Amino acid sequence: MVKTASFGTSSSFVLRLGQTLFSSASLLFMCFNDDDDFYAYTAFCYLVTVMGLVTPWSVTLALIEAYSTIVKSLPLQATVLSVIVAGDFKQMIIAMW
Repeated sequence: MVKTASFGTSSSFVLRLGQTLFSSASLLFMCFNDDDDFYAYTAFCYLVTVMGLVTPWSVTLALIEAYSTIVKSLPLQATVLSVIVAGDFKQMIIAMW
């Protein structure tokens, strides 16, 4: 039984693409900010740094999702799946922070 947004499905790939697009867009909007006052705040600089780390992570997972969707098989190595779960958990904690 395959769940709707489980890893390796087309809906999961679409969700990862959305994650990649939104993280890239937010990073671009923050970097091309015209107001110089925001750069004086440490929290804004940390946010830009975190989004700079989240964007490549999203792109990497979108590529893994695309490969899994095309080949129609999941990465069976427990290490790969545990890294994906840990990275997504890290993103969730950062988003809540």
